[in-house]
Amino acid sequence: MKRQFLKALWVVLMSFTSTLHAEDGNQRSALIIGLSEYGYPGPSPLQGVPRDMESATKMAVAMGIPKERIRFIRNRDATKRHILQALEQVADEQRDGRAFVYYSGHGTRSYDPITKNCVEGLLTYDGQTITNSEFASALKNLTQTSDKVIVMLDACFSRGVIQTTTRSIASSIVGLTPKFSMKTGGESAMCSTPVNTATRGLFNEVTRLGAIQENFVQIAAARENEASYDQAEAGGLATQGIRDCMLGAAKDLDRSGAVSLEEIQQCAQAKIDKVSRAANILPHHITVKGNRNLIPVKVQKPTEAPTVAVVAEPVKVPSVTAPVAVAVTPEKPPVLNVEIPAPAKIPSSVAGATPLPNQEITATSPVVNPVKVKPPQKPIQTAPTPPVPDAAAKPIESPRPTTAEPSPLPLPENKVLASLATLKDIESQRNPKRVVDVKLARSSLKIGKDALDLKIKSNHDGYLYMVLLGSDAKSFYVLFPNGLDSENRVQAGKTMTFPRPDWSIMANGPEGRDQLLVMVSDSPRKLDQLVMAAPSANEPFTYTLNDISGRSALIDFLVGSGVNGNSESFGAKLVSIQEVK
Repeated sequence: MKRQFLKALWVVLMSFTSTLHAEDGNQRSALIIGLSEYGYPGPSPLQGVPRDMESATKMAVAMGIPKERIRFIRNRDATKRHILQALEQVADEQRDGRAFVYYSGHGTRSYDPITKNCVEGLLTYDGQTITNSEFASALKNLTQTSDKVIVMLDACFSRGVIQTTTRSIASSIVGLTPKFSMKTGGESAMCSTPVNTATRGLFNEVTRLGAIQENFVQIAAARENEASYDQAEAGGLATQGIRDCMLGAAKDLDRSGAVSLEEIQQCAQAKIDKVSRAANILPHHITVKGNRNLIPVKVQKPTEAPTVAVVAEPVKVPSVTAPVAVAVTPEKPPVLNVEIPAPAKIPSSVAGATPLPNQEITATSPVVNPVKVKPPQKPIQTAPTPPVPDAAAKPIESPRPTTAEPSPLPLPENKVLASLATLKDIESQRNPKRVVDVKLARSSLKIGKDALDLKIKSNHDGYLYMVLLGSDAKSFYVLFPNGLDSENRVQAGKTMTFPRPDWSIMANGPEGRDQLLVMVSDSPRKLDQLVMAAPSANEPFTYTLNDISGRSALIDFLVGSGVNGNSESFGAKLVSIQEVK
């Protein structure tokens, strides 16, 4: 009877979350700007820009942006007025989604008689300059209406470096063009040489106007005093590197289950360094400012051991840490002995045995039946192969013979660090405008005696999710909502106590720290997107496998394809609880 009730409850929960916000709106959008030619003499043609626009489109699609929400501005349409208007239009259509703005063309420097300094900017088709200050002002509304904004500029701003390097490059490398054009005449000539005092960059201007650093990212092809290059047949070197790494070449270095912009930047820089050595030039350096931990790709495919087929193994949950529900009787509410998360050793969860009727589980309770979790039904997986570059996108070839590089060895798996990295990755995607306050009644719990007790308050209406990482470094699951308690809607400003009266979480060891991620999202999550066992009196929690595939599924569930609504914004807080004897 009890099992039938809980299964029925789960069906209702699944039906509720799948039908609520049935109009699954995608608020992500992109603006892609490319200038391969200019409407006046002076700037050199950039033959690779059309390839850059194709690459930027692939990146936008990988970010989960529908093709119909991608705008393009090319050449004669890329006047200063049109570009600034397009930025305003994208902002008008945004509502707590993500936006991607990409520019490929010449950068420039000119003298500003008002500030009496050299200013950097983007050169438009009609010969005007969009300064960093003007670009930031045009982005202001977009940063206010979007959950996250990513801006990538494949251009450079320093004539001084280019003057000293172009001569030797032009004679040895065909098809490489510096992405810089100097405005001539008047006092602007003084801006053609490097200056010791750097001008204020776009990132500084955007944050000065109110953008929150966690919600804004600027990717620049080169540092302020470096030249970035256009390759005629393949596009900008920086764009090639970011594209390939975003589409699969980057490695999940911390094994969290997702690839961050920092990991993508490291991957892309390695590619540029390799090309530069082959071409006998100094490399330029991709810079990422803002939220470097942002996960740009909506669905990240985990990388297993390369070239070796991997079969998903059944979940193995140690009996000492699996969540367990006490048999329910009309007069006694269910009690769960669950372990709690820890930072270094990661949270543990539950006692792991099926209790006798009316028996409360303790650390010394006899084990009757170890908890079993359904193994996920997954097909055989093979290691993903890097995307095949387009025929025209040929990287610079080294004049010297090279030998094939050996296949990389599988990355070591440290579940303690990797699982904690997963929770931190999720927390890094939060919107700081959404504040979640979590207060623990006790930050230290005695094993077998103390139960988890916390109060949660959000400054916005939303849906509450809690993920527990146990001190045993193995237990990793969605603690709430669960098979016993499915109502996860919260009201702004209202303090809620968890667990609720009809279920509890008892510290059950081992000694160490549990990690608990508390998240309140604007939109609900699709519970059917997560690998799980059907809840029952013995298995009330939604499990995620504590391996690379399970961690990836958890991230995707909470911040990727599991989002079920228009707004992607959420607040989150990661707390730790010490379990002691």
